Amino acid sequence: MRVTNPSENNQIWEDLETHALRFSELDLNRLLADTKRFTNSHLQIEHLLVDWSRQLVDLPIQKLLDQLGINSKVHQFLLSMSRGDLVNHTESRAATHIEQRSSHTPDQSLQLMLNLAEEIRTGKLRGHSEKSFTDIVNVGIGGSHLGLELVYRALEQRQGPRMHFLTNTHSTARRGILDALDPDSTLFIIASKSYGTFETIDNARFIRQWMNERVPPEADLTNHFIHVTSNPERVTNNETVLRVPSSIGGRFSIWSAMGLAIAITFGIDVYQDLLAGARSMDIHVLETADIARNLAIKLALLAVWNTNVLKTESHLILPYDPRLQLFPAYLQQLEMESNGKSTSRDGEPINQHTSPIVWGGIGTDGQHAFHQLLHQGTRKYSADFIVTHYASSPNTNSKTEDWILANAIAQSTVMFAGNHTSSEQRFRNIEGRHGSTIFVLKELNAFNLGALIALYEHKVVCLGHLWNINSFDQWGVEAGKRLADDVYEFLCHGEAKNVPATTADLRDKIKKI
Repeated sequence: MRVTNPSENNQIWEDLETHALRFSELDLNRLLADTKRFTNSHLQIEHLLVDWSRQLVDLPIQKLLDQLGINSKVHQFLLSMSRGDLVNHTESRAATHIEQRSSHTPDQSLQLMLNLAEEIRTGKLRGHSEKSFTDIVNVGIGGSHLGLELVYRALEQRQGPRMHFLTNTHSTARRGILDALDPDSTLFIIASKSYGTFETIDNARFIRQWMNERVPPEADLTNHFIHVTSNPERVTNNETVLRVPSSIGGRFSIWSAMGLAIAITFGIDVYQDLLAGARSMDIHVLETADIARNLAIKLALLAVWNTNVLKTESHLILPYDPRLQLFPAYLQQLEMESNGKSTSRDGEPINQHTSPIVWGGIGTDGQHAFHQLLHQGTRKYSADFIVTHYASSPNTNSKTEDWILANAIAQSTVMFAGNHTSSEQRFRNIEGRHGSTIFVLKELNAFNLGALIALYEHKVVCLGHLWNINSFDQWGVEAGKRLADDVYEFLCHGEAKNVPATTADLRDKIKKI
């Protein structure tokens, strides 16, 4: 753990362990009945309410966690990052995703992207046959896909061309998208921060061949391809290139030119609302020095409590709105790629757990699938419930909305306090003692979604600092990619460079299936 003042923080850890034992003896139903508990366990920022009254903490524990945040200077780290200081030490980079949504420092490539999106939406930019573009295919994977499709699925104000997302190279994925498209009116966004991602580059080659087979030989396909990358020099033709600053990680990149698919689909105003929502959360997080009132730091400290003191193994994301079905997958990358590290920023092995396993799914669906394990299984976990509530909106059924909200609250309550109904039929009993936080959005629009995403970004960065790890690199991913290159060469050509005997045996067995 990052220790600014060793003696003070060591004492805090000892006290937290003591309080964990004390809390394990408490009557949790009595805590829920405390009329002051909610007051001391929630914050509201704009139209986002966050309630952690069902976390396994009370005021003494919260005060200790706040002191841990103060001693670790986590708020100062956030300010340092926002100033553009070097925070990614293994790659000698700053992390400038916050700058992209700042109203004071508009990025030139971002403005070029917005202008280009409007040209596509209005039909000013057309294909080789002078047809307007009716379909857009975003070709990218990981950080060049997850955030984009999350926003696309979450928002409803779609007014532009139809959007498709091609991520992997499997033939069924390619056919499932391309077979229904008209090459004369389809535009492809080749989105790769490095412009070296195998899946994206291979899909781009396949698509170009697919286009060439379906248009006249003299057709000029320049307008059918747009490239979004941090390495524009790797694009070897005269097609449009939008640059993403190298200081913006892929998983933080929807605020940059990488957000082109969003801007095309929804228009400049909606995209700027997304930025504005994120900016509102930036203002709260960066300007709230009081640790107890800083929502991102609070969430990070609760995660430290769950992971490092209560020893939870996984963290669930449970959206109770089907439009947020991709939020668990998006946060899997954001949290686990950022903080799935075992080496400190000082180059030393980490001596405690860092990121938990992040998983989840639509809440009401999960209640009929994996919630059985959550309530009566043996694994320790924590959870986030995310609810959109439209009780005051004339366009929704308030009874249905209340029913969904009731389910989220009930599930969170049972996870916390359990349900002991029978001493004779123990199979009915639920132990409880799993902490969870409830997030309530007044409505799911671009502004509120931007704020929610930015909140999780800040939480992840805070956690990285508290664990003394680099949240902005991903060297484990890079190692796997390099090995895959060797295995691929072996499978295709039989060259056994860096390939163990078990892989050779597996290949031979596969050939006989």
